[in-house]
Amino acid sequence: MFFNALKFVALAALFVMLSACSSDARYHEIQSARLNECNYLADKEYHECVKRQEDSYEEFKKQQVEND
Repeated sequence: MFFNALKFVALAALFVMLSACSSDARYHEIQSARLNECNYLADKEYHECVKRQEDSYEEFKKQQVEND
């Protein structure tokens, strides 16, 4: 439990640091790595993890439209 929380915080920090990258390719590379991390979670946690990633992608696309 603690390890999963720590991993989530580390990924969130990584996301914040890399959010300055506006490249779609770079974002998808990071997204892919995060989704791979979801594979090691239990079913309920896996679905929550995937949902967070989908929400994050929607927010990214919204920011891209606003910045263009």
